[in-house]
Amino acid sequence: MPKALFNIAYTLPSAPSYLKGNKRAEYMARRKFYNLTSSYNFFSYALNGEKVVKNANAEHYFTREGENTGLFNLNGQLNENQIRELKSELKKTESIIWHGFISFDAELNEAFSTQENAVKFMRQTFGAFLDRTHLKRDNVELFAALHEDTDNRHIHFEFFEKQPKRRDKSGELCYTKKGKIDARAIDNYLVSANMHLDEHGEEYYTARNKAIEQLNIARKDVAGGIIRNSTLNRELNNLIRSLPATGRLQYGSVNMAELRPQIDLVADLLIQTDPKTQKAQEEMIYQLARVKENVVELVKNNKLAYVDNRRMSKEEIDKAMGDKPGIDMRYVDLNNVDYFERLQEDYKTRVGNVVLGLCKDLKKGDLRDSKRRYGVNDKHCKINAKNRRHKRANAIRDIQNLLFELCKGEQANFLKTVQQNEKENEYGRASNG
Repeated sequence: MPKALFNIAYTLPSAPSYLKGNKRAEYMARRKFYNLTSSYNFFSYALNGEKVVKNANAEHYFTREGENTGLFNLNGQLNENQIRELKSELKKTESIIWHGFISFDAELNEAFSTQENAVKFMRQTFGAFLDRTHLKRDNVELFAALHEDTDNRHIHFEFFEKQPKRRDKSGELCYTKKGKIDARAIDNYLVSANMHLDEHGEEYYTARNKAIEQLNIARKDVAGGIIRNSTLNRELNNLIRSLPATGRLQYGSVNMAELRPQIDLVADLLIQTDPKTQKAQEEMIYQLARVKENVVELVKNNKLAYVDNRRMSKEEIDKAMGDKPGIDMRYVDLNNVDYFERLQEDYKTRVGNVVLGLCKDLKKGDLRDSKRRYGVNDKHCKINAKNRRHKRANAIRDIQNLLFELCKGEQANFLKTVQQNEKENEYGRASNG
Protein backbone atom coordinates (compact mmCIF):
# COMPACT_ATOMS: atom_id res chain seq x y z
CA MET A 1 0.00 0.00 0.00
CA PRO A 2 1.48 3.41 -0.96
CA LYS A 3 2.36 5.76 1.86
CA ALA A 4 1.61 8.69 -0.45
CA LEU A 5 -0.20 8.93 -3.77
CA PHE A 6 0.13 11.95 -6.03
CA ASN A 7 -2.16 12.68 -8.96
CA ILE A 8 -1.84 15.52 -11.44
CA ALA A 9 -3.68 16.14 -14.71
CA TYR A 10 -4.47 19.15 -16.85
CA THR A 11 -7.24 20.57 -19.00
CA LEU A 12 -6.56 22.69 -22.08
CA PRO A 13 -8.54 25.88 -22.87
CA SER A 14 -10.18 24.07 -25.79
CA ALA A 15 -10.60 20.42 -26.67
CA PRO A 16 -7.81 18.82 -28.77
CA SER A 17 -8.66 18.62 -32.47
CA TYR A 18 -8.57 14.81 -32.52
CA LEU A 19 -11.52 14.57 -30.12
CA LYS A 20 -14.87 14.33 -31.88
CA GLY A 21 -18.52 14.01 -30.89
CA ASN A 22 -19.23 12.93 -27.32
CA LYS A 23 -15.52 12.80 -26.44
CA ARG A 24 -15.16 16.44 -27.38
CA ALA A 25 -18.27 17.41 -25.42
CA GLU A 26 -17.00 15.52 -22.39
CA TYR A 27 -13.69 17.33 -22.58
CA MET A 28 -15.33 20.75 -22.70
CA ALA A 29 -17.59 19.77 -19.79
CA ARG A 30 -14.46 18.90 -17.82
CA ARG A 31 -12.95 22.29 -18.63
CA LYS A 32 -16.13 23.97 -17.37
CA PHE A 33 -15.84 21.95 -14.18
CA TYR A 34 -12.34 23.28 -13.51
CA ASN A 35 -12.88 26.87 -14.63
CA LEU A 36 -16.03 27.03 -12.46
CA THR A 37 -18.46 27.87 -15.28
CA SER A 38 -20.60 24.77 -14.63
CA SER A 39 -23.05 24.58 -11.74
CA TYR A 40 -21.25 21.54 -10.36
CA ASN A 41 -17.60 22.58 -10.38
CA PHE A 42 -14.29 22.19 -8.60
CA PHE A 43 -15.26 24.59 -5.82
CA SER A 44 -18.51 22.82 -5.05
CA TYR A 45 -16.74 19.45 -5.07
CA ALA A 46 -13.71 20.60 -3.09
CA LEU A 47 -15.79 22.35 -0.46
CA ASN A 48 -18.80 20.06 -0.14
CA GLY A 49 -17.70 16.79 -1.67
CA GLU A 50 -21.01 16.39 -3.48
CA LYS A 51 -23.14 18.01 -6.13
CA VAL A 52 -24.63 21.30 -4.97
CA VAL A 53 -28.38 21.89 -4.96
CA LYS A 54 -30.08 23.29 -8.04
CA ASN A 55 -29.87 27.11 -8.38
CA ALA A 56 -27.14 27.23 -5.71
CA ASN A 57 -25.70 30.67 -5.09
CA ALA A 58 -22.13 31.81 -4.54
CA GLU A 59 -22.48 31.22 -0.80
CA HIS A 60 -22.92 27.52 -1.46
CA TYR A 61 -20.00 27.48 -3.87
CA PHE A 62 -17.59 29.11 -1.47
CA THR A 63 -18.61 27.98 2.00
CA ARG A 64 -19.70 25.06 4.07
CA GLU A 65 -23.10 26.44 5.01
CA GLY A 66 -21.49 29.88 5.37
CA GLU A 67 -19.11 28.85 8.17
CA ASN A 68 -15.74 28.30 6.54
CA THR A 69 -14.37 28.76 3.04
CA GLY A 70 -12.29 25.59 3.20
CA LEU A 71 -10.09 26.96 0.42
CA PHE A 72 -6.51 28.10 0.91
CA ASN A 73 -3.34 28.95 -0.96
CA LEU A 74 0.28 28.96 0.13
CA ASN A 75 -0.32 32.08 2.23
CA GLY A 76 -3.28 30.68 4.17
CA GLN A 77 -7.07 30.59 4.10
CA LEU A 78 -8.83 32.53 1.33
CA ASN A 79 -11.52 35.01 2.28
CA GLU A 80 -14.68 35.65 0.27
CA ASN A 81 -13.23 38.59 -1.66
CA GLN A 82 -10.19 36.55 -2.68
CA ILE A 83 -12.40 33.68 -3.78
CA ARG A 84 -14.62 36.03 -5.78
CA GLU A 85 -11.58 37.40 -7.61
CA LEU A 86 -10.21 33.89 -8.12
CA LYS A 87 -13.47 32.70 -9.61
CA SER A 88 -13.56 35.68 -11.97
CA GLU A 89 -10.02 34.97 -13.17
CA LEU A 90 -10.73 31.27 -13.67
CA LYS A 91 -13.79 31.95 -15.82
CA LYS A 92 -11.86 34.04 -18.32
CA THR A 93 -8.40 32.45 -18.25
CA GLU A 94 -6.92 30.97 -21.42
CA SER A 95 -4.27 29.16 -19.40
CA ILE A 96 -4.02 25.42 -19.06
CA ILE A 97 -5.60 24.42 -15.74
CA TRP A 98 -3.66 21.83 -13.74
CA HIS A 99 -5.49 19.86 -11.06
CA GLY A 100 -4.97 16.88 -8.82
CA PHE A 101 -4.49 15.71 -5.25
CA ILE A 102 -2.02 14.22 -2.83
CA SER A 103 -3.29 11.46 -0.56
CA PHE A 104 -1.62 9.96 2.51
CA ASP A 105 -1.91 6.68 4.35
CA ALA A 106 -3.98 6.45 7.53
CA GLU A 107 -0.89 6.77 9.76
CA LEU A 108 -0.49 10.38 8.62
CA ASN A 109 -4.09 11.43 9.21
CA GLU A 110 -3.10 13.13 12.44
CA ALA A 111 -0.62 15.30 10.53
CA PHE A 112 -3.58 16.78 8.63
CA SER A 113 -6.08 17.23 11.41
CA THR A 114 -6.54 20.93 10.62
CA GLN A 115 -6.47 23.24 7.64
CA GLU A 116 -3.50 25.02 9.23
CA ASN A 117 -1.47 21.80 8.99
CA ALA A 118 -2.40 21.43 5.32
CA VAL A 119 -1.41 25.04 4.58
CA LYS A 120 1.95 24.56 6.27
CA PHE A 121 2.62 21.35 4.35
CA MET A 122 1.76 22.90 0.98
CA ARG A 123 3.84 25.99 1.74
CA GLN A 124 6.85 23.84 2.61
CA THR A 125 6.63 21.58 -0.43
CA PHE A 126 4.51 22.86 -3.31
CA GLY A 127 6.42 26.04 -4.08
CA ALA A 128 9.57 24.00 -4.67
CA PHE A 129 7.53 21.62 -6.85
CA LEU A 130 6.44 24.53 -9.06
CA ASP A 131 10.06 25.65 -9.32
CA ARG A 132 10.97 22.26 -10.76
CA THR A 133 8.31 22.46 -13.47
CA HIS A 134 8.47 24.53 -16.67
CA LEU A 135 6.28 27.14 -14.96
CA LYS A 136 7.31 30.24 -13.01
CA ARG A 137 6.15 30.18 -9.41
CA ASP A 138 5.40 33.90 -9.20
CA ASN A 139 3.08 33.63 -12.22
CA VAL A 140 1.03 30.74 -10.82
CA GLU A 141 -2.31 31.08 -9.02
CA LEU A 142 -2.93 28.08 -6.76
CA PHE A 143 -5.72 27.08 -4.41
CA ALA A 144 -6.45 23.90 -2.51
CA ALA A 145 -8.77 22.21 -0.01
CA LEU A 146 -8.25 19.53 2.61
CA HIS A 147 -10.62 16.56 2.58
CA GLU A 148 -11.03 14.74 5.88
CA ASP A 149 -14.10 12.66 5.03
CA THR A 150 -12.27 9.49 3.95
CA ASP A 151 -9.94 6.97 5.59
CA ASN A 152 -7.03 8.72 3.87
CA ARG A 153 -6.74 12.47 4.29
CA HIS A 154 -6.01 14.18 0.99
CA ILE A 155 -5.48 17.66 -0.41
CA HIS A 156 -7.11 18.66 -3.69
CA PHE A 157 -5.34 21.42 -5.60
CA GLU A 158 -5.72 23.42 -8.78
CA PHE A 159 -3.49 26.03 -10.40
CA PHE A 160 -3.12 28.06 -13.56
CA GLU A 161 -0.92 30.80 -15.03
CA LYS A 162 -1.91 34.35 -14.11
CA GLN A 163 -0.56 36.08 -17.22
CA PRO A 164 0.70 35.04 -20.68
CA LYS A 165 4.45 35.52 -20.36
CA ARG A 166 5.87 33.23 -23.03
CA ARG A 167 6.55 34.08 -26.67
CA ASP A 168 5.13 32.08 -29.54
CA LYS A 169 6.83 31.66 -32.93
CA SER A 170 5.65 35.08 -34.08
CA GLY A 171 6.90 36.75 -30.89
CA GLU A 172 3.46 37.28 -29.39
CA LEU A 173 2.88 36.77 -25.66
CA CYS A 174 1.07 33.54 -24.88
CA TYR A 175 0.43 30.99 -22.13
CA THR A 176 2.51 27.84 -21.97
CA LYS A 177 1.38 25.15 -24.40
CA LYS A 178 2.90 22.28 -22.43
CA GLY A 179 0.62 20.64 -19.87
CA LYS A 180 2.56 17.51 -18.94
CA ILE A 181 4.75 17.81 -15.86
CA ASP A 182 8.22 16.29 -15.98
CA ALA A 183 8.66 13.07 -14.00
CA ARG A 184 11.70 14.49 -12.21
CA ALA A 185 9.59 17.28 -10.75
CA ILE A 186 7.02 14.77 -9.48
CA ASP A 187 9.62 12.36 -8.10
CA ASN A 188 11.40 15.10 -6.17
CA TYR A 189 8.09 16.47 -4.93
CA LEU A 190 7.07 13.12 -3.44
CA VAL A 191 10.48 12.75 -1.79
CA SER A 192 10.25 16.30 -0.43
CA ALA A 193 6.68 15.74 0.80
CA ASN A 194 7.63 12.62 2.69
CA MET A 195 10.73 14.20 4.19
CA HIS A 196 8.55 16.93 5.67
CA LEU A 197 6.17 14.29 7.02
CA ASP A 198 8.93 12.00 8.30
CA GLU A 199 9.24 11.85 12.09
CA HIS A 200 12.86 13.01 11.78
CA GLY A 201 12.22 15.70 9.16
CA GLU A 202 11.63 18.45 11.69
CA GLU A 203 14.72 17.33 13.60
CA TYR A 204 16.85 17.93 10.51
CA TYR A 205 15.61 21.48 10.00
CA THR A 206 16.07 22.24 13.70
CA ALA A 207 19.64 20.90 13.56
CA ARG A 208 20.37 22.89 10.40
CA ASN A 209 19.15 26.13 11.95
CA LYS A 210 21.20 25.50 15.11
CA ALA A 211 24.32 24.83 13.01
CA ILE A 212 23.93 28.15 11.18
CA GLU A 213 23.22 29.94 14.47
CA GLN A 214 26.39 28.55 16.02
CA LEU A 215 28.38 29.46 12.92
CA ASN A 216 27.21 33.05 13.26
CA ILE A 217 28.46 33.06 16.86
CA ALA A 218 31.85 31.87 15.62
CA ARG A 219 31.74 34.62 13.00
CA LYS A 220 31.34 37.26 15.74
CA ASP A 221 34.20 35.73 17.72
CA VAL A 222 36.54 35.93 14.73
CA ALA A 223 35.45 39.47 13.88
CA GLY A 224 35.95 40.50 17.51
CA GLY A 225 39.41 38.95 17.72
CA ILE A 226 38.44 36.22 20.20
CA ILE A 227 39.17 33.29 17.87
CA ARG A 228 42.63 33.55 16.35
CA ASN A 229 44.03 30.99 13.91
CA SER A 230 46.90 31.84 11.59
CA THR A 231 45.64 29.66 8.73
CA LEU A 232 42.11 31.00 9.03
CA ASN A 233 43.37 34.59 9.20
CA ARG A 234 45.57 34.10 6.15
CA GLU A 235 42.81 32.57 4.04
CA LEU A 236 40.33 35.21 5.21
CA ASN A 237 42.69 37.97 4.15
CA ASN A 238 43.25 36.28 0.79
CA LEU A 239 39.50 36.05 0.26
CA ILE A 240 38.88 39.66 1.26
CA ARG A 241 41.53 40.82 -1.21
CA SER A 242 39.88 38.73 -3.95
CA LEU A 243 36.34 40.03 -3.43
CA PRO A 244 35.00 42.22 -6.25
CA ALA A 245 34.63 45.91 -5.53
CA THR A 246 31.11 45.97 -6.98
CA GLY A 247 28.22 43.53 -7.27
CA ARG A 248 26.33 41.35 -4.81
CA LEU A 249 28.40 39.60 -2.16
CA GLN A 250 26.13 36.55 -2.02
CA TYR A 251 27.36 32.97 -2.36
CA GLY A 252 24.85 32.15 -5.10
CA SER A 253 25.45 35.26 -7.21
CA VAL A 254 27.20 34.98 -10.57
CA ASN A 255 30.18 37.13 -9.58
CA MET A 256 30.99 34.69 -6.75
CA ALA A 257 31.30 31.60 -8.98
CA GLU A 258 35.12 31.63 -9.20
CA LEU A 259 35.53 32.46 -5.52
CA ARG A 260 33.34 29.65 -4.16
CA PRO A 261 36.26 27.23 -3.61
CA GLN A 262 37.99 29.94 -1.53
CA ILE A 263 34.78 30.64 0.39
CA ASP A 264 34.31 26.90 1.06
CA LEU A 265 37.88 26.63 2.34
CA VAL A 266 37.38 29.52 4.78
CA ALA A 267 34.05 27.98 5.86
CA ASP A 268 35.75 24.66 6.65
CA LEU A 269 38.50 26.41 8.62
CA LEU A 270 35.97 28.49 10.53
CA ILE A 271 33.96 25.39 11.45
CA GLN A 272 37.08 23.43 12.48
CA THR A 273 38.35 26.34 14.58
CA ASP A 274 35.28 26.33 16.85
CA PRO A 275 34.39 22.98 18.55
CA LYS A 276 30.76 24.01 19.19
CA THR A 277 30.21 24.88 15.54
CA GLN A 278 31.82 21.62 14.46
CA LYS A 279 29.57 19.62 16.78
CA ALA A 280 26.43 21.44 15.54
CA GLN A 281 27.30 20.64 11.93
CA GLU A 282 27.91 16.98 12.73
CA GLU A 283 24.43 16.81 14.31
CA MET A 284 22.89 18.36 11.20
CA ILE A 285 24.64 15.82 8.93
CA TYR A 286 23.45 12.97 11.14
CA GLN A 287 19.82 14.12 11.06
CA LEU A 288 19.90 14.52 7.27
CA ALA A 289 21.28 11.01 6.89
CA ARG A 290 18.46 9.58 9.03
CA VAL A 291 15.74 11.20 6.93
CA LYS A 292 17.41 10.27 3.66
CA GLU A 293 17.67 6.63 4.73
CA ASN A 294 13.96 6.50 5.59
CA VAL A 295 12.83 8.12 2.35
CA VAL A 296 15.12 5.98 0.19
CA GLU A 297 13.64 2.89 1.85
CA LEU A 298 10.13 4.07 0.89
CA VAL A 299 11.25 4.58 -2.71
CA LYS A 300 12.83 1.13 -2.93
CA ASN A 301 9.63 -0.47 -1.63
CA ASN A 302 7.42 1.45 -4.11
CA LYS A 303 5.64 3.33 -1.33
CA LEU A 304 5.64 6.64 -3.21
CA ALA A 305 3.34 6.44 -6.23
CA TYR A 306 1.68 8.78 -8.69
CA VAL A 307 -0.64 8.90 -11.67
CA ASP A 308 -0.05 11.77 -14.09
CA ASN A 309 -1.98 13.23 -17.02
CA ARG A 310 -5.16 11.43 -15.99
CA ARG A 311 -7.96 12.11 -13.56
CA MET A 312 -8.77 9.42 -11.01
CA SER A 313 -12.18 8.40 -9.82
CA LYS A 314 -12.92 7.80 -6.13
CA GLU A 315 -12.96 4.06 -6.78
CA GLU A 316 -9.53 4.21 -8.39
CA ILE A 317 -8.14 6.24 -5.50
CA ASP A 318 -9.47 3.67 -3.01
CA LYS A 319 -7.85 0.87 -5.00
CA ALA A 320 -4.58 2.75 -5.35
CA MET A 321 -4.36 3.33 -1.60
CA GLY A 322 -5.20 -0.31 -0.89
CA ASP A 323 -2.99 -3.37 -0.76
CA LYS A 324 -3.80 -4.31 -4.39
CA PRO A 325 -3.83 -1.17 -6.51
CA GLY A 326 -5.27 -2.78 -9.65
CA ILE A 327 -4.51 0.34 -11.73
CA ASP A 328 -1.49 1.54 -13.67
CA MET A 329 0.66 3.67 -11.36
CA ARG A 330 4.17 5.02 -11.55
CA TYR A 331 6.69 4.99 -8.75
CA VAL A 332 9.50 7.34 -7.79
CA ASP A 333 12.76 6.64 -9.61
CA LEU A 334 15.82 7.33 -7.45
CA ASN A 335 17.78 8.24 -10.58
CA ASN A 336 15.52 11.28 -10.91
CA VAL A 337 15.92 12.37 -7.30
CA ASP A 338 18.43 15.06 -6.45
CA TYR A 339 16.45 16.49 -3.54
CA PHE A 340 18.99 15.68 -0.83
CA GLU A 341 21.87 17.00 -2.92
CA ARG A 342 19.90 20.23 -3.27
CA LEU A 343 19.45 20.35 0.51
CA GLN A 344 23.21 20.04 0.91
CA GLU A 345 23.76 22.81 -1.64
CA ASP A 346 21.27 24.98 0.23
CA TYR A 347 23.22 24.47 3.47
CA LYS A 348 26.49 25.17 1.67
CA THR A 349 25.03 28.43 0.37
CA ARG A 350 23.89 29.47 3.85
CA VAL A 351 27.37 28.76 5.25
CA GLY A 352 29.00 30.64 2.38
CA ASN A 353 26.86 33.69 3.09
CA VAL A 354 27.97 33.63 6.73
CA VAL A 355 31.60 33.68 5.57
CA LEU A 356 30.92 36.58 3.21
CA GLY A 357 29.19 38.37 6.07
CA LEU A 358 32.37 37.91 8.12
CA CYS A 359 34.39 39.42 5.27
CA LYS A 360 32.08 42.44 5.26
CA ASP A 361 32.52 42.81 9.03
CA LEU A 362 36.30 42.78 8.77
CA LYS A 363 36.34 45.17 5.81
CA LYS A 364 34.23 47.70 7.68
CA GLY A 365 36.41 47.48 10.76
CA ASP A 366 34.90 45.45 13.53
CA LEU A 367 36.43 47.46 16.38
CA ARG A 368 34.87 50.72 15.23
CA ASP A 369 31.44 49.14 14.85
CA SER A 370 31.40 47.00 18.00
CA LYS A 371 28.96 49.22 19.92
CA ARG A 372 26.53 49.16 17.06
CA ARG A 373 26.70 45.42 16.45
CA TYR A 374 26.75 44.16 20.03
CA GLY A 375 24.26 44.54 22.86
CA VAL A 376 24.89 46.71 25.89
CA ASN A 377 25.98 43.82 28.10
CA ASP A 378 27.46 41.62 25.37
CA LYS A 379 30.37 39.55 26.67
CA HIS A 380 32.36 39.92 23.46
CA CYS A 381 31.93 43.70 23.49
CA LYS A 382 33.26 43.91 27.07
CA ILE A 383 36.27 41.73 26.24
CA ASN A 384 37.06 43.85 23.19
CA ALA A 385 36.76 47.07 25.24
CA LYS A 386 39.10 45.67 27.89
CA ASN A 387 41.65 44.69 25.25
CA ARG A 388 41.49 48.16 23.74
CA ARG A 389 42.03 49.79 27.15
CA HIS A 390 45.10 47.60 27.74
CA LYS A 391 46.48 48.50 24.33
CA ARG A 392 45.98 52.19 24.96
CA ALA A 393 47.58 51.95 28.43
CA ASN A 394 50.60 50.08 27.02
CA ALA A 395 50.95 52.59 24.21
CA ILE A 396 50.84 55.54 26.63
CA ARG A 397 53.40 53.88 28.91
CA ASP A 398 55.72 53.23 25.97
CA ILE A 399 55.46 56.87 24.89
CA GLN A 400 56.16 58.07 28.43
CA ASN A 401 59.24 55.85 28.68
CA LEU A 402 60.48 57.09 25.33
CA LEU A 403 59.99 60.72 26.30
CA PHE A 404 61.75 60.09 29.61
CA GLU A 405 64.76 58.60 27.83
CA LEU A 406 64.83 61.49 25.39
CA CYS A 407 64.59 63.97 28.21
CA LYS A 408 67.44 62.28 30.07
CA GLY A 409 69.57 62.45 26.96
CA GLU A 410 68.77 66.10 26.32
CA GLN A 411 69.39 66.98 29.98
CA ALA A 412 72.81 65.28 29.87
CA ASN A 413 73.74 67.13 26.71
CA PHE A 414 72.60 70.44 28.24
CA LEU A 415 74.70 69.95 31.41
CA LYS A 416 77.68 68.91 29.33
CA THR A 417 77.38 72.03 27.22
CA VAL A 418 77.11 74.34 30.29
CA GLN A 419 80.15 72.76 31.94
CA GLN A 420 82.17 73.06 28.76
CA ASN A 421 81.26 76.74 28.37
CA GLU A 422 82.25 77.47 31.97
CA LYS A 423 85.64 75.84 31.40
CA GLU A 424 86.22 77.83 28.26
CA ASN A 425 85.33 81.08 30.07
CA GLU A 426 87.78 80.31 32.91
CA TYR A 427 90.50 79.57 30.38
CA GLY A 428 89.85 82.89 28.66
CA ARG A 429 90.02 84.92 31.87
CA ALA A 430 93.31 83.22 32.86
CA SER A 431 94.87 84.04 29.48
CA ASN A 432 93.89 87.70 29.65
CA GLY A 433 95.20 88.09 33.12
